[in-house]
Amino acid sequence: MKKKAGTAKRLTAIAVMLLLCVLATVYILNLAHSRMEEARQAEIEREMAEAEQQAAEEAAQAESERAEKAASIPQRVYSLRGSSEDEAYTMASYEHAIEAGSGFITMPYVVSLDGTAYVAGDDEAHELTGYAGSFSGMTDGQIAELTTRGGANIVKLSDVIDKYGKEVNYIFEIQYTGARNIEALSEIIGKYDIGDNSAISSEHFSILRSAEAELPDIPKIFLCRDDVTFGEALGLECVDAISVSKDLMVSEYCKMAHDYNKKFGAFALNSDQDIKAAIEMGVDSYFTDETVRAIEIEKSY
Repeated sequence: MKKKAGTAKRLTAIAVMLLLCVLATVYILNLAHSRMEEARQAEIEREMAEAEQQAAEEAAQAESERAEKAASIPQRVYSLRGSSEDEAYTMASYEHAIEAGSGFITMPYVVSLDGTAYVAGDDEAHELTGYAGSFSGMTDGQIAELTTRGGANIVKLSDVIDKYGKEVNYIFEIQYTGARNIEALSEIIGKYDIGDNSAISSEHFSILRSAEAELPDIPKIFLCRDDVTFGEALGLECVDAISVSKDLMVSEYCKMAHDYNKKFGAFALNSDQDIKAAIEMGVDSYFTDETVRAIEIEKSY
């Protein structure tokens, strides 16, 4: 009996030891699995952190490149065309200016009977097209049949903005009083969301006041041709910048404009001498027909 009892105890002890070994093995396996999972999770988190860091570095690099590109574009040059050899108010003239590095293009416009804004220096179509008639008195269909004297199509404001979007800035010159002119521009600025890329210019205070009421957040540029209106413009809230004819481009006026917290510019500067004088004077902007040459001079400074 004692022998049987001893054998039973030994068997029980062995069983217990085997169970403990099994439990230990299970524990070790679970521990190893847990540590593998932790290592795997740590690796995943490390890879995610590296990916986020890389994305942040790429975004910073892209922003740096954008800033560098913007800094390389002369901010003073307002392009009337690419060069005097280009026919004014055509897509080709704007393309030439932008290819040269211009970030600002100027578009005087008129509005058709259908309410569409077209790029033109005058409502009378004769100078641009040779046709005796006014753009404001023609339908879009009639204007579509016209070409410039050089054979180019008459350009809509929307044609230019469709192509360049927010890549460039637009200076819209309003030449005529009347709500329909400002309404057409307001519709375009809203449709394309280019408020931050737009400015309005005009030779008439009444137009700038109306534009200020309709589009208060868009900068307004007064195109000044005489001493009297220059003095008036200094005190007007609807004027953010004064651009003077080149005979009025003097240091005294530049300082006065800045003293009144207004930008100062000039038009139209096409000779090397005038452009260099503007840069040395410290004007904020100038309109030019010679974009290519102006940007060459700007970069040399």
